[in-house]
Amino acid sequence: MALRYRALIVAICAIVWTAGAIAALTEYRTTFESTASVWVLRTSPELAQTSADDPNVTLLQTAATQQMDLITQLLQTDSYVRDVATRAGLVVPTGADQEAYLDSLRKRFRVRAVGSNLLTLSYAARDPQSGPRLVNAALDVRGERIAEARTASTAALTTLYQKDYDVAQTAALDAQTKLQDFEASHPAPLSDVDQHLQAQLRLTLDLAQARLADLRGRIDRAVLAPALIEVSGQEFQIVDPPSVPYGPSGGSRSAMTIAAIAIVAGLAIAALLVIVAAHAPRTVRTVTRRERAAALAG
Repeated sequence: MALRYRALIVAICAIVWTAGAIAALTEYRTTFESTASVWVLRTSPELAQTSADDPNVTLLQTAATQQMDLITQLLQTDSYVRDVATRAGLVVPTGADQEAYLDSLRKRFRVRAVGSNLLTLSYAARDPQSGPRLVNAALDVRGERIAEARTASTAALTTLYQKDYDVAQTAALDAQTKLQDFEASHPAPLSDVDQHLQAQLRLTLDLAQARLADLRGRIDRAVLAPALIEVSGQEFQIVDPPSVPYGPSGGSRSAMTIAAIAIVAGLAIAALLVIVAAHAPRTVRTVTRRERAAALAG
């Protein structure tokens, strides 16, 4: 009996481990990872549309970590992954199969920050040609989304600043009118009290004009900053574009995971059989004793 269970355990472990080894080898040999390296920099404070004193601005993250989080969050949206697949020339199914298809694409992307200003974007495809297309498509769609967000932000900021500018312009005109009316109704020489009032009116006008100049500068920066950032291209530079891999790559981690699962599964089945084998004889002996007792009682 012990030899029989031992042979069964060995046979089951061999089957499970062989299947796991085949699956791991298949995973490794059919994975072709393509990677792009990107150099990122923080936007210059002179071109940033937010103030450095804004409490919503995260200062603890590096430039690479910020961009990594941005791409990672974009990959969580179906619309972004769908646009990437379409840009790469893939046919996205419709209906109930679309969500599963997009999830399968999403899981094959990997974004890593390998330094304070360097990040990598990888895609593990089943063929050598698909990886570079999907990585390039992800970077292109990311750039378009950023440009659209900057355009919307610029429009909102410009509208806000323009309203403040109109209010400040009205205040400046009112201050100028008051100063002119005062000077017209108070000819020289002025008393000490009138000179003090005139100085207050001039100060009010100077402050209103300074406010106008500040708002005018903010409006100009809000309009020009996105265009300057896009033209310079220094914020997001692809230093190593994705290339077609010459052989299998990027599948070692998933292959090792499959192999580990197979090993654990084989050991778990073996342990279960050992437990069953240990309790089976006791159960048989107990049943036999009960049958004998029942026969003697009869």
